[in-house]
Amino acid sequence: MTDRDDIEPVGTPPGERTPAEPSGSAADEPSSLESTASDVPAETSGPGLAPRRFTGRGAVVVGVRGLIGIIGGSVAATAVVAATVITGPIYTLTPPSASIAPVPTAQERVCPGPLLRLGDDAGQGATIATSVGDADVSFQSVPAEATVGQLPATDNPSGIAPRVLVLPPGEPGGQPALAGSQSQTVASGGLLGLATAQCAEASGDSWLVGGATDVGRTTLITISNPSSVIATVALSIYSQSGPVVAPGAEGIVVPPGSQRIISLAAFAPEIVSPVVRVESRGGQVVANLQQSIVRTLAPGGVEIIGETSGPSRNVVIPGLVVASADRVAEVQTEPGYADVETAVRVLLPGKAPTTATITVTPERSELDPTVFDLELVGGQVGQVALGGLDDGKYTVTVEADLPVVAGVRASTVTDDGIADFAWLGSPKALGDRTLLAIAPGPSPRLHLANPTDADVAVTVESGGEARSIDVPAGRSVATSVGRDDVVLTGTTGLIANVSYTGDGELSSFGVTTPGPGSTAITVYR
Repeated sequence: MTDRDDIEPVGTPPGERTPAEPSGSAADEPSSLESTASDVPAETSGPGLAPRRFTGRGAVVVGVRGLIGIIGGSVAATAVVAATVITGPIYTLTPPSASIAPVPTAQERVCPGPLLRLGDDAGQGATIATSVGDADVSFQSVPAEATVGQLPATDNPSGIAPRVLVLPPGEPGGQPALAGSQSQTVASGGLLGLATAQCAEASGDSWLVGGATDVGRTTLITISNPSSVIATVALSIYSQSGPVVAPGAEGIVVPPGSQRIISLAAFAPEIVSPVVRVESRGGQVVANLQQSIVRTLAPGGVEIIGETSGPSRNVVIPGLVVASADRVAEVQTEPGYADVETAVRVLLPGKAPTTATITVTPERSELDPTVFDLELVGGQVGQVALGGLDDGKYTVTVEADLPVVAGVRASTVTDDGIADFAWLGSPKALGDRTLLAIAPGPSPRLHLANPTDADVAVTVESGGEARSIDVPAGRSVATSVGRDDVVLTGTTGLIANVSYTGDGELSSFGVTTPGPGSTAITVYR
């Protein structure tokens, strides 16, 4: 690029003049036609100065100087334009960087722990949650063997704490996997029924749909912190009337390696359709609801309710089992039995109203779905009965213009009046490979829903054998699963629940795949 300071000046510099000849009388002054080489223009006229005169030669000199000045200005302008338009070589520089692979960490799953009741057989300690028996835990892991321990501390006075499953870290870039579930059948301590649950990963935000705190209904919140740092938890509680303002629902401290047990009625009494959001700062936690029912003096079932997916415009809940529908219809008109009916519970967390479209689709493809609408008010929980369903297995889909969370309740009643119930949520979509651990219980079945637009073929490996299951787009299928460890392949995008059905027993839990592990990151220096 040319520097303008290197251009030499052309012509007479500004302000520089040639000295004028000495002035004489007018008679001695030569005419313009008689000018010589020494003739130059005089100074501009002014006070004390002679008028400035140009000779023919002087005009030529001035003209040449002006021309040279114009040429010099053009050269300078051309140099500036050239410096602007003409570019030199383009150089690129890549900053030095390094790829850092995080140190692999152990995987953890926390089970909910044993079933709980408030008080003891003598009616004492009505505000203290005490365990009744203990749960059976099943788990599987690859490629290494997981270990089973307990949380060091719990609010349960019996000292029976939730199980913690730990899988040692694998090699960097590997894909270790861990799954676990628990089940418990109880018929003592005022509790009766079957309760199952998945052993889950800790998280900082959980939605729990289910439970009630009206007469005869007890709902407990269990919060387990498997981490090594304090968890500070906030509960957001929604009801059929809107958000519940509950002093003490924020700033709940859960020490490292401990479980807190809290009665939902302490924050929201006389609520028939609660939805609870559990948010944690610091340590991540595993949260569950446990609901039990007593009708007059008769136990009416028990269930552990796990996390469901966060707000979404399309909520898919597979694995609804309708059993003994005729018997349920008979008893639901009796006092205390209104909540045996099959129902969908939906929360619209925002403020604006919307309409949710609920579709109940039989797993048998030859049967038609049932569709109806539910008007929702922002911040309120809506609940609608699914009356008229025959015995069978169904998938419930809730669609809305605004994000919602949802769950489904089902019940079974024997001819002797023994009742149990189950709550189902919408687990997060599965990844390509899923492990499944089946805890003990009657007739476990895996339900797979396919909300995608493409048919999916799933490979199920169990007991050393493999079989293929086709899951059509927009439909659901079910398959029996035994106590053997189960490995599912090709499940990307599917949603899964496991159901248990027996005589006077009903339960369900969601199936999830582990969250994504840490991947290498690039650090620039």
